[in-house]
Amino acid sequence: MSTGSFPESPLEIGMFDWVEATGAPPAEIFEHKLQLAEAADKAGFYSWQLAEHQGTPLSIDASPSLLVAAAIQRTKNIRLGALTWCLPWYNPYRFYLEMCMLDQMSGGRLELGVGRGVSPIESAYLGIPNIEESRERYREILDVFFAASKTDNLNFSGKYYNYKDVELHNHFVQKPYPALWFPSSDKNSIDFTAKHGYHTVLNTSHPETKALYAQYRETWVKHRDVGGRHNAHVTHPRLGKSQLIVVADTDAEAEKLAMDALAVWLSHINHLTTKHGRAPLLPRLDPKSKDSVTRLVAGSPSTVLDILIESVKETSINYLLLVFSFGNLKPEHAMRSMELFSRDVMPKLKAAVK
Repeated sequence: MSTGSFPESPLEIGMFDWVEATGAPPAEIFEHKLQLAEAADKAGFYSWQLAEHQGTPLSIDASPSLLVAAAIQRTKNIRLGALTWCLPWYNPYRFYLEMCMLDQMSGGRLELGVGRGVSPIESAYLGIPNIEESRERYREILDVFFAASKTDNLNFSGKYYNYKDVELHNHFVQKPYPALWFPSSDKNSIDFTAKHGYHTVLNTSHPETKALYAQYRETWVKHRDVGGRHNAHVTHPRLGKSQLIVVADTDAEAEKLAMDALAVWLSHINHLTTKHGRAPLLPRLDPKSKDSVTRLVAGSPSTVLDILIESVKETSINYLLLVFSFGNLKPEHAMRSMELFSRDVMPKLKAAVK
C-alpha cells in the first residue's frame, strides 16, 4: 500500500524547439538554434528539448540526435534531449547505443523522451503502414531498450526484432537509464504515464491541465511502490506545460511579433493534414484564452511575468517548457526575447511560485 503524498518540487524552466523551416538555409537555422541553446545554458535553463518530424516545414529536425550531439559540445550544464524520439522509426539496438553515446558524451545530461510519433502520415514515409503497427513497434522497441539496459549481451525475441547474444559495449552514465519523458494529453494515457512515473508535458487548456495533473498525482502516489515501473528511479516527476512566448520591450512590439509568427507556425503545424486532405490539427486557435490548447504569451517583461505566475498557479505545473523561436520570428527577435525573459522574468517567476 502506498503512503505519503506526491513529492512536489520547485518550478523548473526548459526550452522547446520544433526547428521549423523559415526560408533561410538550413545551416543558418541550425546555428541559430544552437546559439539559443548556448544562451539558455548560460541563463540557467533546466533543459533544451527538440521535436522530431519528417517531411514537413514544422520541423527540419529529421534527426534530433545530431543537434543534441552538437549542443553537447557547446554547453556545460543544461540538460538536452528530444520530446520525443519517435521509437517506431528506429532500429532498437542502434537506438539504445545511440542514446548511450549521447549520455556518455554529455556527462549524463541526456533527457530521453519516447513516443510513437503523432502523425501517421510521417510514419508512412518511414514504411509504417498503420497506427496498429506503430503501437506494436513502439512497445517492442521499448522492451528491447529495457532489456539492453540490464545486460552486456542482448537476447530478445519479438514480432519485429530478434537478438541473440548481441554484444553491448556501451551503457548509460545515468542508471539504469536517463529519466524517461512521455507527452500525454488525455485521461487514458495520463494514467499510464503516472503509473510508470514518466516526466510529461501537456498541450492542453488551463482547466484540462489542472485536472489531468490532479489525476497524475493521485495515480502516481497509488503506484509509487509497485514493481516494474519504467521510471521507478525518478523520485520527483516533472509535470509540464508547453508555451509559445515572445518578450519585447513593450506589449505592442511583442504582440506584433508574436501574432505574425503564430500565423506561420499554424500553417506549418497544419501543413501535412492540409496537404493530404485531412482535418487540420489545430482548426481554430484563440491564442490568449486559458481554454485554448495552445496559448501564446506576449508582452513586456512585467506583463509576461504576471501572466506566467497566474498560469503556473492555475495549472499546478512544476515545469514550464517555453518556445522562444517559432514561425517566422527572426533570430535576433527570438534571442532578444529569451534574454529579456532570462534577466527580467525567470528569477521573479521562480521566486513567486515557490
